[in-house]
Amino acid sequence: MKKFLIAALATTTMTSAAQAGTLNLDLRADYNSTSYDESPLQDFSKFYFKTGRLDYQGKATEDLSFRVRLAFNKSATQLATDSAQTAVEYAFLTHKMSEMFALSVGRFNTEFGGFEGATSGADLYLTSQFYTMSGPAGALAGDNFGTANLLYMTGVKGTLTFGDQNVYIMATNEKADEGAAGAAFDQNTSMMGIVWRGGWMEKALMTNLSYHTMNGVASGDKNQFMTAGVMWNAKPMMFSLDYLMSENKLDAGDKDTVTSIVAKFAYTGMEQWTPRLEFQTSEEKREIGVEETNKFIGYGVVVEYKPYTDTNFRYHLSYNNVKEEPETGDDITSQEIVLGARLMADFLK
Repeated sequence: MKKFLIAALATTTMTSAAQAGTLNLDLRADYNSTSYDESPLQDFSKFYFKTGRLDYQGKATEDLSFRVRLAFNKSATQLATDSAQTAVEYAFLTHKMSEMFALSVGRFNTEFGGFEGATSGADLYLTSQFYTMSGPAGALAGDNFGTANLLYMTGVKGTLTFGDQNVYIMATNEKADEGAAGAAFDQNTSMMGIVWRGGWMEKALMTNLSYHTMNGVASGDKNQFMTAGVMWNAKPMMFSLDYLMSENKLDAGDKDTVTSIVAKFAYTGMEQWTPRLEFQTSEEKREIGVEETNKFIGYGVVVEYKPYTDTNFRYHLSYNNVKEEPETGDDITSQEIVLGARLMADFLK
């Protein structure tokens, strides 16, 4: 009888733990030393949290799951449209209605930005102008939006699954920077998006196509975002290539466009070491207000070291160099050295 009670208690405990879901700490702390040439920005060096978040996933029923992810390295400002804080990256539920279709409601990932956008922020080193809308001289002058602006949004998303093919269709709020709660905002429509991600050869080959659109600030203005990408991920190599485009077009016809091409290569054949090479080239073409074309080119070298094969922990060292070639004036450059560590661990294990 005693052995039976102990066994029952152990079973109940394991069942409760399984129902509790997962609570992950995702932490990346870096030392960053960045220097500029011909830039209005100042050189700096600092220790900081590149990533810091708690990620809880669980199930209410077999077909109803939920996820909440809070980033403690982001602002606690409450936004005007969805009433959530900027620090809330995920807060959504997903209803799996059938084997082929699931519906998500809340704040989720918009599948924006190609394979570069699909990469965890904790695994990013060199980023494109499409991602950040900034360069060695600071923020880009136009009113284009990029991945950092639109990656986490509140709305509704349907996911269609056909084997290794996924199609995402969504409607979300228009902007992620509408200001603090209580402030006036002018949103009266939604950002719409459709994304297709395909897996081939047992997902060794991946393809990605996406289109998002939303209205501009004034009536008749429009923002469009298009991406196309391919990824090969089979040991001992990983290679990805993205084409990314952000267009801000006025009703009068003038438009500002930011395009980026991002290529990444990693050799994954070693057990503890992973070297990476990263390259990006971007162009900002402006017609609104002033006509100019600014070009960017950047490359990065990364080495990651994992001392434990069974734990998601690593050290990393990276060097990034980005050059901006403005329409007029001298070239502007930035050089960045990053040394840090990343850990992802489940509190409930």
